[in-house]
Amino acid sequence: MDMEFNVSGLMKELVGAKRSYEFGMPALPLSVPLEGDADAVVARGVHGTITLTRLRGQVRAVGQVQAQVTLECGRCLEPFTSTIVAPLDELFQQTVDVVSGTALVPAGDDDELFPIDHNHILDLTEPVRQALLVSLPMRPLHSEACRGLCPHCGANLNLTACDCPTEELDPRLAVLGRLLADADLGEGPAPP
Repeated sequence: MDMEFNVSGLMKELVGAKRSYEFGMPALPLSVPLEGDADAVVARGVHGTITLTRLRGQVRAVGQVQAQVTLECGRCLEPFTSTIVAPLDELFQQTVDVVSGTALVPAGDDDELFPIDHNHILDLTEPVRQALLVSLPMRPLHSEACRGLCPHCGANLNLTACDCPTEELDPRLAVLGRLLADADLGEGPAPP
């Protein structure tokens, strides 16, 4: 499978002509590592299907992509692998006329359109990367039942229990806490 398709034959057909393809690649970096980060986020086993439709000077690509991505759980910070499925619906702009070979002047500076290169190659790599990237969860969790980390000692509560206090009393309310404790013991407040 590949991520690039020659659309010269499709661009010679009538408007509305369609072609369907499978695409894929073993790995696709979704982001570049920031300074101090160990690795970039990488999608593995990228594959999907796409239908290309000829428009006037453009090709519409509609389909779906799926990949495995290793993420870090937002609660316990442990790595886990998640399957990401993302829809694709992109427009590609023709840059060279298929019949005459002359360069075409783009209709406008539209950042939302991807180019079809001078060899009539439509490359799905960038649209697939963007689709997978925006489909990543904002706060990834390996499980809804994840208990996370202890806020006091940092222990992973999924693996072990800790002896840290579960409730912390606001120091401003400590006097009220002592009064309540004294009332539970049957003792009255100390005389002034």
